[in-house]
Amino acid sequence: ESAYGSRIHEDREKRKDILKSVIKDTIARKGVLMMPSFAIERTQELLFELNELIINKEIPPVDTYMDRPLAQKITEVYEKYGSYLNEEARQILKSGKKIFYFSGLKLTKTIDESKSINDTPSPKIIIAGSGMSIGGRILHHEQRYLSDPNSAILFIGYQVDGSLGRKILEGQPEVKIFGEKIPVRCHIKAIGGYSAHADQAQL
Repeated sequence: ESAYGSRIHEDREKRKDILKSVIKDTIARKGVLMMPSFAIERTQELLFELNELIINKEIPPVDTYMDRPLAQKITEVYEKYGSYLNEEARQILKSGKKIFYFSGLKLTKTIDESKSINDTPSPKIIIAGSGMSIGGRILHHEQRYLSDPNSAILFIGYQVDGSLGRKILEGQPEVKIFGEKIPVRCHIKAIGGYSAHADQAQL
């Protein structure tokens, strides 16, 4: 285990501050925020914190699309077995409130529903797989929005060397998606604090 042997992850408050800042900046530009996300744990942590930010009015209301059917199914499992979650999440569930579903969240299951996201006005947030942009629906959104200087892409998981996500994160000016060369003009951000990999201190 050496993915983050040379790094210290942001703590929970710091990572939430970065998330909040990226969202607010993208909304101000009327852009699209793309979040490549792994279906298990990463997506659920992200939804939990987005829910908190919206409930506490720390970010403006914004349409958020969870464009990953597998993540939707796994989120249902997390809710079903809420007794296994941490104390904070259990207390919220006991009060009868939702911890993953918030105002503005839209679940897209079919391919047609996924394609229809492009027809909706910006600003908006798109959460889709795969987490390293090596496949899945996120590729279609990246193909459309990577070239938009008002939009942004936020990586919340480890990007392995050679993956499309890593190439974008490293600042390559142009990437290839479905055989098409796409200029990368959007804002690029990353939060290591969501990663399941241990950082230097944890190692």
